[in-house]
Parts: sequence; C-alpha cells; structure tokens
Amino acid sequence: MCGFAGKINWKSNTYSSVIEKMCQKMINRGPDDYGLIHIDNITLGHRRLSIIDCSSRAKQPMKSTDGRFHIVYNGEIYNFKDLKLELEKNGIIFNTTSDTEVLLYSYIFWGNECLNRFNGMFSFAIWDKEKKELFLARDRFGKKPLYYYLSDKIFVFASDLTALMLDEEIPKKYSYTALNCYLALGYILSPYTYYKDVSKLEAATYLIYAESGKKITKKKYWDYDNFFRTKTKEDINSISMHLTDLLHSSVKKRMISDVPVGAFLSGGIDSSSVVAIMKKYHNEPLNTFSIGFSNINYNELPYAEHVSKQIGTIHHSAICEREEGIKLLNDAINIFDEPFADNSMIPMLKLSELASRHLKVVLSGDGADEIFAGYITYLADKYYDYVKIIPDFMKRIFIGTGNFFTRFESKKIGFFYKQKQFFYGTLYSKQKAHYLWRMFFTPEERINILGNQYRELVYDTDPYHIFNKYYQQVKDLDCLDQNLYVDAMTWLTDDILVKIDRASMQYGLEVRSPYLDVDLVEYAASIPSSLKLHGFTTKYILKKIIKNILPEKIIKRKKSGFNAPVNSWLKLNNMDEFKTLNKYVFDNKIKHNI
Repeated sequence: MCGFAGKINWKSNTYSSVIEKMCQKMINRGPDDYGLIHIDNITLGHRRLSIIDCSSRAKQPMKSTDGRFHIVYNGEIYNFKDLKLELEKNGIIFNTTSDTEVLLYSYIFWGNECLNRFNGMFSFAIWDKEKKELFLARDRFGKKPLYYYLSDKIFVFASDLTALMLDEEIPKKYSYTALNCYLALGYILSPYTYYKDVSKLEAATYLIYAESGKKITKKKYWDYDNFFRTKTKEDINSISMHLTDLLHSSVKKRMISDVPVGAFLSGGIDSSSVVAIMKKYHNEPLNTFSIGFSNINYNELPYAEHVSKQIGTIHHSAICEREEGIKLLNDAINIFDEPFADNSMIPMLKLSELASRHLKVVLSGDGADEIFAGYITYLADKYYDYVKIIPDFMKRIFIGTGNFFTRFESKKIGFFYKQKQFFYGTLYSKQKAHYLWRMFFTPEERINILGNQYRELVYDTDPYHIFNKYYQQVKDLDCLDQNLYVDAMTWLTDDILVKIDRASMQYGLEVRSPYLDVDLVEYAASIPSSLKLHGFTTKYILKKIIKNILPEKIIKRKKSGFNAPVNSWLKLNNMDEFKTLNKYVFDNKIKHNI
C-alpha cells in the first residue's frame, strides 16, 4: 500500500515543491521508498510500501518505455498476473514483476476499459504527456482514498486529505454540508469532505482532466445495483458450491505477496472463515491477531483464541486498557484526516499496531455483513412491519424511556439504545427507518448543537437526501436488496473502509478484504434475499457454506460489533464522549468561525 500526490499548474511549468511536503506527510502510508518527478505542468510524488516486487525497478512514479505515460498508484491488483499474460500475448514487454507496471500498460492498451478488468483495491493517477491529460480512478468500493481540488488555474490531488491541505493555494473554508452529515451519521459521505472546495473521488469512478483544465469528465464505470436484478436460477446446493469456490479463490488471490501475510481474527464468522481458508492454502505458520478489553461486555479474545486453537495459528493478542484507549482516541482525531466518530477506530488502531510489529499484510473479514446481511439493522427492517400498527404516541413513549435508560447500560449496544433507535425509525417510511437505525443526532438535535440560524441548512443538506438518491436507483428491488445496496454505497465505503485504511496505514500495514472480491460480490448480489436473511437468521447462506470449517460455537455465536468501551473510559476520567469525539469539529469551528 502507498500514498501519492500530484499538482497541475496550467499557468506555470515550474516544479511544485508542495508535493514533496505532501509526500513527507504521508510517510506512514509508504515508509519504504520515495519518488518525485516533474513533467511539463505536473509534479507527481509517491510514498511506497513495498509488497509486490520490492526491488527498486518497481519504484514510483513509474513511466512507460516510451516516456509518454507516468503513473502513481496505491493498492493491489490481485489478478495482475493474468492481465500480464494477456498483455504479453499482445506484444507488451515488461521490465518488472510489479502490479504497477501491469496497471500502467493495461491503461495504455485498453484505455479506461481496463478498470472493468481489475480485481483489487486501488486509486491511481496517470499522466499522458502527449495529450496533456490526467486520468484518475478509484476502486469499486473505494477502499483506497483519493481527494482532489480544482480551480481555473490548478488541479491538486492526494491520497490523504491532511497532506492535500498543505497546499496554500487551496481554500481552507469548512463545509457546513459535511458537518451536518457528520453530526447525523458520524462520518462524511462522498463526494463531500470537511473542506468546502475539496472533494473525494467517488468509488467506482474515474475522472479525466484535459485541455488545459477546460474539459473535465467524471463517470462511474461499475454499477453494483445491476447485479441484484438478475437472480441466479441455481438451487441452494449449487449456490453453496459456487459461493464456496468463489470465497476460496478470493482468499487465495489475496495471499499473493512477496512478503509474509497474516490475518485479523476477532472470533466472529467473517474473520474466522477467512483464517480457516487461509490455513488450507498456507504452507508456512500462519500469524493471526486480535484485540480485547478488560470490560467483559466488549472482550472477544476468548472466541478468537478458541478459533486460533482449533485452526492452528500462531496467535498474537493484546488488551487495550483505559489509558491507552483514551490516548488512541486523541491520536485518532489527527490520524483520521476529517471528523470520524466510529469508536471502533480505537481497537482497529491498536490491532493494526500489533500486527505491524510482525508483518506488512493481513487479510480481514470486512464486507461480509454488507454482502450477506449480517447486521441487526436487517432484522429491524423485518420487525418494522409488525410494529407499524402501534400508535405513534406509544412509539414516542418507547423512544423516551429508551433514551432515558440508555445512559445506564454497560453493553456495547444495549436493549434500551436499540429500543430508542428502533421506535424512532418506525415513525417514518421503511427506507428512512433503515437510515435512522444508525443515526447519531436527529435534525432538531443538530440544530441545538449548531444554533437555530442553521435550521434551514440542516434540513436542506440532510444526508438522507443522498441515501434517498440511492434508494431511488433500486426502488424496483426487494427491501433487503435495497438496503444491502444502499449500505454498500454509504456505510461500507465512507465508514468501514475509511476506518480500516486510516488505522492500518498509520502503521504501514496493508489490509486485504476477501469478501469484497468483485467476482464474489457480483455473484452474492444475484443470490435470492431469502438465502441471506432466512427467517430471522442473518448471513444464512454464508453460515451454511462454512459450517464444516468452523466450530459450531462460533457459527451460532451472537454477532458482536468491533467497538470499544469509550463512554465508560471517559466517565472515569471525568470526560464527555460527545465533546471528546467532536473536539476536531468544534475546536476548528471556534478557531475559524465556520
């Protein structure tokens, strides 16, 4: 994994020294090597984490043999060897064994159609010296970040928002829309960022910047929703076999590396199934990693250790104690380059640091919940129909009692918290209810936080408008498929994968997600909803195909989120969770009067 940055200045062809500063800021993303070039009106910089072809031949920025094309790239293309063979048959000669060179020549040979051939996680930029054209692209689920700023004079881009903002030509005005989104959800939806004039390139999207900045093209190259519309005709046994083959293939692809590979292991079925499959194809001792807490309501170590013993891995674990957790929380405010309130970032930071002591690459179970319907919110969608008939005044009573008693709960997500969120959702449509299950602050609560002068803005820029846009795209699908699609476009891309990337890259660790393999997710979308949420059994088809490789205790175990006991930690230190998590937001709000 790596980090890169670049700047085009149409008014000058001088070297942009700020790119060097950006790359220095991203040293954690690529501690192994550094490269910088200036061609015509563009300066490109790169920080490298060496995993495939660790030699200096694979150094970036990399150029084509004729010197026309230059690339900076962050990610892994898991099918690069197959693509390389195809390109070699068409006369292309390679000078390295890296996937970077394969990506570059794939673009040269196939143009933007190369994106549909890639199976992996990536963001990259390619400069065409002859056309004076820049091509940017991001992978299907946005695992790898890419930010950019555009004006009539300059175009600046980087893998890291904090690094990007080192450029003094970029305005530093904060975005009310992003702030409203953050207070509603705890994260910021694409394409918004915390800065008004800076954007994220959306997942599964490419951008072409050409003709001295006069022409910009931005287009999606992959439509996930289409794969839900064509359901497989296979019976359940055939589906199970097909899915098993795809999952094994995905894990094997992600074990390709020129450095050792390990795995995160929580003791849940997602990471445990990945580890069990890895062990089947791993000839060397397999290292696994997990994090726990002294608070037994949050501690999953016994489950992880049970799986490790059953499968036979070299297991590494650690307890995240209160003082360390609070320190990590404060560190995270700077590590996460814009406001982010998912407190599972704390164990993810600790876990990444632990794993990075031993290796550079790990596999994880992320993505399975969004692909196979693993969250309790999908059950809530089913219960919705049963309680819709309850009068609204009674629902409001349940909301009030839930809100009152939530403060006394010690569990991760206690009964009264679920009660409050659930009944609040049932006051609205089924689609909006699904959005509300995970909402942090209601519009009126956000107005109380920001001030009544922002009332109109809060409602006009409510993030539900983005969710509703996605719902409209899939209104012909059944309820579960709609929610799986919308969650993948929002929660997965802008919360889960952001957390993994920022936490792991802080320690120069690459995390690979077999459940997000393109062949696997496209096929999983075609599986009937009833085989994902079967009655009230979540991830039914996944549990069916892994029952022979995992202990029954693990498969039947109730799902537990990867959260930290932040509230109890802070209370013991006389600190407030809301104020601590939002220090980034409101310190800057006061300083810059946004």
